[in-house]
Amino acid sequence: MFKAFSRLLLAPVLLLSAAALVRAQEESASKSDEADAVAAHVLRRADAQAGGAQQQPTPTPQTQNRPDPLTGEQKIKRAAKGAFLSPAPYAIAAFNAGITQLGEDYPPHKETGDKLADWGSRTARVFATGTTYRMFGNGFYPALFKQDPRYERSQKKGFGSRLGHAVSRVFVTRDDDWNLEPNYSRFAGAMTSSALANVWERSTPDHDRIGVGPTFKRFGNTFISGAIGNIVREFAGDLF
Repeated sequence: MFKAFSRLLLAPVLLLSAAALVRAQEESASKSDEADAVAAHVLRRADAQAGGAQQQPTPTPQTQNRPDPLTGEQKIKRAAKGAFLSPAPYAIAAFNAGITQLGEDYPPHKETGDKLADWGSRTARVFATGTTYRMFGNGFYPALFKQDPRYERSQKKGFGSRLGHAVSRVFVTRDDDWNLEPNYSRFAGAMTSSALANVWERSTPDHDRIGVGPTFKRFGNTFISGAIGNIVREFAGDLF
């Protein structure tokens, strides 16, 4: 009864905290992207003033809304910044580890200090898995597959359309030429992090976390968490 009540109590706290942290992370990433765009614009203007400019075609509405593509180095740096220099991954790992620990069956000899130590080690493992996904799914693989790791907010106004757009971006994304294609980077990043987690995961009574089954369970969970993250990104601007 206590475990069920604790989960119900922690759920809204986790959701609100994640929304605020993701919003802060998105604003930080947005400022970084804006700085990169300004630098690119300055360089293009300098080239034009040097005499190398050519007449450009009139931009269409689609190209007007299109951000400047990121280089492979920019994608990896952006992923590293989101994985290590943002408070969101640390806070979310701590919350997720706490919820996981509530479902554990502790032997009678375990005291509060032991439980806190278990929670700390669980937080480290969750953080390691999440960081692995962010570096591969948002950095290395987008650079390899030439895909844009940034979330593209919907241009539509309806709630249902925006919700469907947020969920769909788990499975499709833009490439560097702004064409829609399957989100190979997310698939590969999710599988890489889910498989590597077998190195540091630890099974507990009634909870097997190592092997083929747990690997594919983690793989599936990344798409659920990814959809939730996209929904937060889509609507966070309306809330804050």
